[in-house]
Amino acid sequence: MTAISSLFDRLERVAIAAAIVFIVLMGLLMNVEVFGRTLFGRSTQISDEFAGYFFTAATLLCLVPTLRHGRFLRVEAVVNRLPVPLQAALKFVSSIIGAVMSAVLTYTTFGLAYTSWSYGTVSLQAFQVPQAIPQAILPIGFLLLTLAFLEQAALAILRRGDVDAHPDTELLQGLD
Repeated sequence: MTAISSLFDRLERVAIAAAIVFIVLMGLLMNVEVFGRTLFGRSTQISDEFAGYFFTAATLLCLVPTLRHGRFLRVEAVVNRLPVPLQAALKFVSSIIGAVMSAVLTYTTFGLAYTSWSYGTVSLQAFQVPQAIPQAILPIGFLLLTLAFLEQAALAILRRGDVDAHPDTELLQGLD
């Protein structure tokens, strides 16, 4: 299990770094748009489209670190009062449900990207981006989330309920 967790640790760092790049690119693109309109009275015609792609990519890339570090919104008022074995069982069941839901999203978003690629669908904006390119991040992000939920399910069994095996570490310190 430590080999898998170690792989996820490395993958998590790469995903966060890529998300940071997408957020910086989004900010730069939006600033170029604002300055272009203000100084030259012209639009790039692509800023809203690409900012949306970058935002979606950054969000999906950060789903795994969000799950692994317990940053998803959780209501634990009742669960924390239950016996630890029951907490472990609930964490296992909820992780399996999350994995199944994420797997369904992986499958459907892969179908969406594949269909866009098959038909050569392009965006309606001026740049006419082939939609399969930005849509490809969707199944990748959901597949990684599926695997992370399975990791959490395994940890619920192995650690008898201590699913939050990655509490606030240096990776996410200061990001609250």
